[in-house]
Amino acid sequence: RLHHSGTHEVQSTEGPRALVIEGAALKHLLGDLELEELIFSIASKCEAVIACRVSPRQKALLVKLVRHHVVPEPVTLAIGDGANDVGMIQEAHVGVGISGKEGKQAVNASDFAIAQFRFLETLVLIHGRWNFFRLSTVVLFSFYKNAVMAGCLVVFNGETLFSGTPLFDEWVIAVLNFVAGGPIAILGLFDRCLEKDYIRRNPEVYQPTRDNELITFRVFLRWVILTFGHIFCLYYGCIPSLSQAGGMTSAFSGLTQEREDTVGDGEGGDLQSVGTVAFTSMIFLLAYKVLYESKSPI
Repeated sequence: RLHHSGTHEVQSTEGPRALVIEGAALKHLLGDLELEELIFSIASKCEAVIACRVSPRQKALLVKLVRHHVVPEPVTLAIGDGANDVGMIQEAHVGVGISGKEGKQAVNASDFAIAQFRFLETLVLIHGRWNFFRLSTVVLFSFYKNAVMAGCLVVFNGETLFSGTPLFDEWVIAVLNFVAGGPIAILGLFDRCLEKDYIRRNPEVYQPTRDNELITFRVFLRWVILTFGHIFCLYYGCIPSLSQAGGMTSAFSGLTQEREDTVGDGEGGDLQSVGTVAFTSMIFLLAYKVLYESKSPI
């Protein structure tokens, strides 16, 4: 920029800057720690850095340069459409390959593949945000569902003098991940917190993902408290009434009432039946928990 000061023109250093560097120059800079720090300090002051006529190895070293000199280490993304971009794609945290005229080498080495460069915006800003919300919920729920079942087993062992007698039958325990994994798998694949148009119009919705607010100590503590609360409600809401033959009482005579004058009353309540009923109640609890955590607009 040029500013007029009286009769003199003064060149201003304000405004956006860009760095253009060739592969011949990078050949002498990359590999030397002092020169790498120098080139990175200059590049970090620029709005854009353009590297032209660089080799595949130099592309990968540039990505590595960013990863090692930024504190804390950022999440890097590399995108390419040819075999000469494979090293760069593999060096970055996230690699995106474009399937085009230069073959499928970049696509085969990448984490995500797109047909055209213009799809990168939708991939990162829309699907990337959705996926972050989904995976955060899936990870927390995976620990939650196993903790609920394990908590019920631990509480029940207190009543069996810690003999190791399980509340649930072995085959019931084995199918937990198959039965309870269905709802969370659907949420992890199809849950959408906000629509595409709304996300594009309101960029402030990216703030929670940038600040990593979905998996924090506060969120983790909330899930831990809910886990203990659900264990208490599930166990003491099912086991005491069912274990005292309440589940085998005739509905016409009155639930949870033992009446010896009626045939069958007070003669049930075996461990396998009680445990299976409690397990079924837990599956419904986990399903409702998935429904509650879903952020898709209804």
